[in-house]
Parts: sequence; structure tokens; C-alpha cells
Amino acid sequence: MKTNQYHLERKRMEQQGQHSVLYWIVIGFVLMFLFIAPYQTGLFYGPTVQYEGPIYSSMLWTAMVSLPIVLYLFTRWKLDEVRDWYAVAIWCVPLSFVLPLLSAATRHHAENYILLHIMYAFFFLIGLFFARERSGNSVIQYGIVVSAYAVVGFCVLNMFGNVYSQDAVMLTGEGLRLTAVFQYANAYAGFLIIPLLCGLYLIVVSRRWYVTAVHAFMLVPVLLSFFLTLSRGGLVMLPFIMLAFLPFLSFAKQVRFFAYLLIGSAASFLITDKLKAVAMEVTNLMLERRGPDFKVKETLSVFDPLSFSGWSLLLIASIAASAVIVLVHKFVMPYLDRGLSRVSAAKWSNLYVPGLIIVGIVLGVVLLAGGSSVTKLLPEALGKRVDSINLQQHSVLERFTMYRDTFKSLADYPVFGAGGNAWSVLYPQYANNPYTINQVHSFVLQYMVETGIFGLLLLLLLIGSIFYRFAKSYFAAGSDDRERNLLFYAVVVAILFHSMMDFEMSYVYISALVFLSLGGMASGFGQPVTWRWMKQAERKGRFVPPAFVGVVAVVFLILSAVHWKANREFYKALQLAQQGKSLQEVLVPLDKALGLQPDNPSYVLARTDFMGQVYDQSGNETYYEDASRWLKSIKATEPYDRVVFEAEYKHYMQKNRLEDALELIQAGLRDHPWVIAMYERAASLHIQLGDRARQAGQQDIMNGHWSAALELHQDILAGMKKLETLPEGQNPGDPFYVTPTLGLQFGQLHFVRGEVEQAVAFLMGTTDEKLHESIYQPGTRWYLAALKKTGKADQALYDRFTARYPEEKQEIENLVATVWQ
Repeated sequence: MKTNQYHLERKRMEQQGQHSVLYWIVIGFVLMFLFIAPYQTGLFYGPTVQYEGPIYSSMLWTAMVSLPIVLYLFTRWKLDEVRDWYAVAIWCVPLSFVLPLLSAATRHHAENYILLHIMYAFFFLIGLFFARERSGNSVIQYGIVVSAYAVVGFCVLNMFGNVYSQDAVMLTGEGLRLTAVFQYANAYAGFLIIPLLCGLYLIVVSRRWYVTAVHAFMLVPVLLSFFLTLSRGGLVMLPFIMLAFLPFLSFAKQVRFFAYLLIGSAASFLITDKLKAVAMEVTNLMLERRGPDFKVKETLSVFDPLSFSGWSLLLIASIAASAVIVLVHKFVMPYLDRGLSRVSAAKWSNLYVPGLIIVGIVLGVVLLAGGSSVTKLLPEALGKRVDSINLQQHSVLERFTMYRDTFKSLADYPVFGAGGNAWSVLYPQYANNPYTINQVHSFVLQYMVETGIFGLLLLLLLIGSIFYRFAKSYFAAGSDDRERNLLFYAVVVAILFHSMMDFEMSYVYISALVFLSLGGMASGFGQPVTWRWMKQAERKGRFVPPAFVGVVAVVFLILSAVHWKANREFYKALQLAQQGKSLQEVLVPLDKALGLQPDNPSYVLARTDFMGQVYDQSGNETYYEDASRWLKSIKATEPYDRVVFEAEYKHYMQKNRLEDALELIQAGLRDHPWVIAMYERAASLHIQLGDRARQAGQQDIMNGHWSAALELHQDILAGMKKLETLPEGQNPGDPFYVTPTLGLQFGQLHFVRGEVEQAVAFLMGTTDEKLHESIYQPGTRWYLAALKKTGKADQALYDRFTARYPEEKQEIENLVATVWQ
């Protein structure tokens, strides 16, 4: 009796909540976010300042909405149900990013990640509290589905040239690939699994023909887009995602699910190659019309013959598939359900189809390994991608190498990690070979690098407990109401599974969507708490958690506003600089930005660059010292940032501070051992300092520098030998070899040390006339001089060279006659 009264009281409070203005303000914000955020490149968090403005804006809006959330929680957060305690547990996620702050590899990004995960925590709270009531639950879930459909529609508009968004449709070495708002095909493929699962589920459970028709109509564009992402990862992970989703449906619903998937796939297969050809033609036309600002002013009308041919084919296929699905759903499936009723009633019937999927996965692996011709039944582009799926494929080998490298980072930052976005600045020192990848292609491993074992365990415990309780409560329930939060589960499983081998969680929009859905999943955990200490906490400290969240919300609002304002001032400064305004005018907004956010490397480097330019023009030491102070301050918080490194090197070379530059480059060789330019700079600096010592009569110092320069050759050879051990098929990455520049430097050193045979061997590579003149001319000069000292000659080369540069005859003779030691 008490239990019934308890549930009636909770239901009454939830019904009151849905009439609250605060309630609908928050729901309205969620809908705005879902329909606006994707078109800001999915709010991708990249390593450069260009991505920060929209992210700071989204954080600020979330921070403003967090205040109504807190007010709502003061009347709804009781701590007497299991789900209420998840509102406490979620704060372990931002805490995981606070703990490594003091030792963060990049302070700026670590601070941003703290704010981002506070934002995600608020999205979790929205799902947790605002999806409890049926109307809010439905609005959020349908908002997710419809906004996903809108992204698909936007991509199709780009395919047919009706709108143009840069790289929404890309032409790559692998062919045409759809990326939509994300500008990354694999992220779009992972995202498309959301409308695919949700759309199919909504068709399966639909009781109204027009609802069935709408979702069935979208099935073809969704599948077509998925196929044209050409994402091998998406194709590989889709069966596993379905394997995790389907057990939550009855056997009869699973049969419907696959029947509708087959109908949609068949319709999509029929038009994929034709629409790809249309999209290729449209994309080439858009690229021709694209201006220097990467915008296309003259897009195609829907009724343009080229665009219309694509639209008509897509609409016919979509309408046909929708009509077939509606008819099958209305007239065939009721009979099939009755025929399968006995099978569906069996205890483990919900595992029959997942079992078949496992068999299908095994069979698919066997067929692909055996070179089966089954893929010839697929559209051409898709068939080629499926054929290329194997563990020896270069992207797989490169991922596995990078995954191993993340554990090297973990060894240095084991407990609390290296802080937010650490991999983007740390990976060069841990890289097995010279790749350039700012994102770990695995959410779990990137999270491990950033938060260490402690943070990763907290996240896995949180998500694992939500999954466990969701499954437990779902299968324990006996009514259709148990499926109320199933779409939230579909979103979470689609993204988290796919992100195990890619980085779509680096899109703030997608991460917010996942945390919103995790909260939605947990919103159904309405069981009363049973532990005594939890009951005591509810009686004695009920208002402590919402008060804590209130404090966090205020701090979050202030910091978000500060970051947003600083970003605005920074871009105002850049705009003034582009307009040719005076330094004093440019520095006004820039200094405001630095005053608000002094650890932002982009703001600091902008100021040092301006100071460096003025110093070059005026020679005034004040400007140089100003740049020195700012570089010193940013180096303290961004010790591994390559852009900061390059600015510091440029700063030293501005005043010919060779010793300081060499010390910096030696640190660069430790942190960037695969960057060949570091070796070129190190060799150059050793040569210059050695020559300076020679002129000063300091033989020991001279020999030390020149020997150190030649030792670089052995380091390069060791790296090249290591690259030879890479598996066949793996791309080694950026070029790493003895470049013509290094050949010239090493050849000159051997020459002046009297080792002319070695000099000839190195300098021979500098005599190609296709090389830049700064290498070809001195390289050939020293090569011909070295040959002459060995008693040999290359008369043909000498004649061509001196005919082009007559003055080089005397230069060669001077080199031969010079005594260096």
C-alpha cells in the first residue's frame, strides 16, 4: 500500500512538472540545440582556435539554461530513488578532468574539457529529470530522430547541388564520400546508425499508417547516405550494434525490423550507383563554381535537369519503399505475428535473431577471407569497400599502431591522465612512426590518455551500471511502457559502439547527444533506494546536491561567458589587423582577450607575432622583450604545443640567438623525433655554431658541434631502419629520410673535415636540377669541389652547372683551395 502511495505521489509531481514554465524552457533549449548545433560542423573540438567560437557559444547557452535546471531540481530532486543518485554520480565525469589539471599536457585544452564535461553533465541531468514525464520524453526522443533526419536531408541537398557546404560531399582517392555536417565520413556513418535504428524501431511499433509512411520514406535516404559514406568501420560495427539492440525487441518485432531493413536496403541498392554518378557530376560542378572563400553563390535549382534527375530517382525509390513497407506492415505483419506467436512466447526467443547475426558475421568473415563474389551483388562503390575489409588493410594497421602508442602515454600519466585533448600534443613523442593524427581513433583509449585509469574506471562504472540497470528493469517489466526509453538506448549504443574505433565523440554535439540519452536511459530507474545511508542522506541533506549543482552552474556560466567574450575580442582583433589598422588599435581587443584568457595559445601567439613584425620593422627592443615575456608564460602551460614551439624558434632566430635555438631544437628532437625538419634545423645550428667556434679558434667546441651534427645521421638511419619493420601495407606516415637539405649539410661537414669520399656520397643527392635552387646550387658546387679533391670529375655536370652559373667556376676553385682545419 505504501509503495502504491509512493508511486502515485511521484506521478503527481511529474505531472505538475510538465506544466512548469521552467520545464518547457529546458525542453525548448534541447530542441534548439538538436536542430542548430549540427550545422556548426557538429561542434567539432579541434586543436585550433577556429573551432572554439561555436563551442564556447554552445557552452554559454547551456550555462544559461543550467540555472532553470537547478531551480527545477530544487523541487524535484528527492534522493529517494535510484535514478536520483545518478544525478550525483554524473559529476565524477567532470571531476575526472579536474584531477589532471595541474599536470596537464596542455592547460588550455584541459580547462576547455572541464567546461565541456560540465556541459555534458547538464545534458545528462536534462535527460534524467526531463524525460521522466511522458510528454517531455516523447518530445526529446522525437527531437533526436527528426533532427537526425534533417541532417540527412541537408546532406542530400548538398549531393544534388541545391545548397553548398564545404566538404559535405567529398571527392577523395577512394571516390565520392558523404560527410554531411561533420566533414568526416566515418563520423557521419556512425551518426547515421541513430536514424537507422530509431527509424526502423518506430516503423516496427507504429500503429498509424502515416507515421509508418514517414519513417519508411526516410529509410532509403538514410541507407543511401550510409552506403555512400564508404565507411568500412560503419559496415563492420553495424552488425555488432544491432546485436546489442535487437535483444530488447520480441522475436516478432525483430522479424519486422529485418523485413523493413531488407526492403529499404533493396531500394537503396538499386539507385546507389546512379545517384553516386549524379553526385559526382554535381560535386565537380560545385568545385568549379566555388570561390576563394570556399562558398558557392550559384547553386542548382531543384528543377535543374541534373539535380532533378537525382531527386526524382531518390523520391521514386523512397516512395516505393515506403508504400511497400506500409502495405506489409498493415496487411502482412498481423498474420505473421499470429503465426510466430508460439515462437515469440518461448523464453529465449529474443536471442534467436541475434544468434543468426553472429552466424552471419562469422560467415561474412569466411566469405571475405575466401574472396567470395557475393560483394558483386552490391553497388559498385560499396562492393569495393567491402572487398577491402581485412586486418592487413592500411587503416587497420595504422589504428592498431596508434592504439599501442596510447599505452606509452599511459605509462607516463597512469593514474589521472594527461588532461583534456592531451593526445593532440603528446602523440609525436610516443608515435611508433611519423604519423599525424590529433585524435585517437577510439573514444575509450583517448579518454584513458586524458583521465588515466582512475577516470576511465569511473566512466566505465557509470555507463556499465546504466546499461546493467536498463537491461534489468527492461526485462523485468511486463508492459509496453518498458520500451519508453528504448530510443535513448539506441542512440547510446550506436555512438559508443562505433566510437570504440573512431573519434565522433570529439564532436561536442554528438557527445552531448550521448549524455542526454544516457540520462534518458537512467530516467526510468524509479525504484526506491534500499540502502539505509541513502535514506538518511535524503532526510538530512536533500538540498545539498541541488545547491552544489547551483554553485557549479554559476561558475560554469561565468567561465563560459569569459571564454565566449575572449573569443569574440580575439576575432575582432584579427578583423582589425586584416583591415590594416594600427598596432595600437589591434591590441585593444587582443589585450582584452588575453586579460580574460591569458593561457589561450592562439591569443598569445597572435600578440607575439604582431610584436615580432613590429620589431622587424623598427628594431625596437621593447617589442622583442614583450614577445619574450608572452612566449615564456605560454610555454609554462603549453610545453608540448608544436605551434608554440615554432613561434619560440622563430623568436630566437629573429635575433640570431643560435645557442637558445639549438637548446630548443634538442628538446624538439625529444618531443618530435619523427619530424625531419627538426634534424635539418639541428644540423644547421650545429654547423653555424661550429663555424663560429672555428673562427674564434675554439677547436674543441667546433669539433663538438660538428660531431653532434653528424651523429644526427645515425639517428635518422636508426629511424629509417625501424620503419622497415612496419607490416607490409601500413603507411609509414610523413617522409623520414636523409633529405637533400641534410645531404648538403652532412656533405659540407665531411668536406671541411677532409673526409671527401663521404662528402661526395652525401652531396651526390643535391645535384638534381629539379631541386630548389637554394639546395641545387650550393649542393652541386660542393659536390664538384669534393669530386675534384678526390681526383675525379663529372664534366657533363660541370659544364651544365657553370653554363647556368658562370660565377661558380671561381667558387668551386675557392672551395678546393680553402684550408678548414
